[in-house]
Amino acid sequence: MRKPMRYAKSSGSAVCSLPDGRTVVVPIAPGILKHPAESALPEILRAPDALRKYTIEALRRAPWQLLREFPSGWLMECLDEAALRPGRRAALLYLLAARGPDAPRG
Repeated sequence: MRKPMRYAKSSGSAVCSLPDGRTVVVPIAPGILKHPAESALPEILRAPDALRKYTIEALRRAPWQLLREFPSGWLMECLDEAALRPGRRAALLYLLAARGPDAPRG
């Protein structure tokens, strides 16, 4: 018997104000950061450093279904720090370019 596939879904969103005055809204998904509970993520992700780490980890392991909920510009900003495998980097660049830098979430 086959195991049913589960697709990555967000359970809400977190808002962070960056030092430069921008506000970034990202989806909350369990498993991107290993240790925090899902209920603690909105508070944790208010810190710009934690938000950047969360986004970098999402770039490394989250499927596109979840990544497309992130703002494209924010993903592009964090892409170099993620040190991705060449194939994954190329695929994400292609998907992000097709979507545009200011594309709405979702």
